Amino acid sequence: MQVDSGMDEKKFIFGSIFLLSNRLQVLGDQMLAEEDMTLRQWFLTVMILQFDEKPGPTLGDVAKLMGSSHQNVKQLALKLQQKEFLILEKDEVDARMLRLRLTDKSKDYWEEKKAEQNQFLQKLYKNASDEEIKKTVSLFKKLFQAVEEF
Repeated sequence: MQVDSGMDEKKFIFGSIFLLSNRLQVLGDQMLAEEDMTLRQWFLTVMILQFDEKPGPTLGDVAKLMGSSHQNVKQLALKLQQKEFLILEKDEVDARMLRLRLTDKSKDYWEEKKAEQNQFLQKLYKNASDEEIKKTVSLFKKLFQAVEEF
């Protein structure tokens, strides 16, 4: 049986997603180490910012967006709460729900880091054209849609 080169490329992309994810996590953790922060904690703050600030997203909202369990997100949130980067608070209407709210300390910290983050992204994408980036965004949207359909 002859192997389709298109299938080989799809396998390469699939494996590369995992490899790139692992390498980016190590690199991110190294960059954030001096602040006693991890890339996953940074990612949680980015996910919280995708929601309206008031009343703040629930733990479940963020877990769903991150594609993670409530338990994993709560562990990350508790660590960020210890560092005074976010507040976990019970919902005013339904006390069973926990809401996540970034603190002013967190907002100030990430504002200070904005230039450094932009510089990191410039270095990361330095060999990619605008067209390649647009095609990659399109492909990832299609992959996310396919995963949702599973």
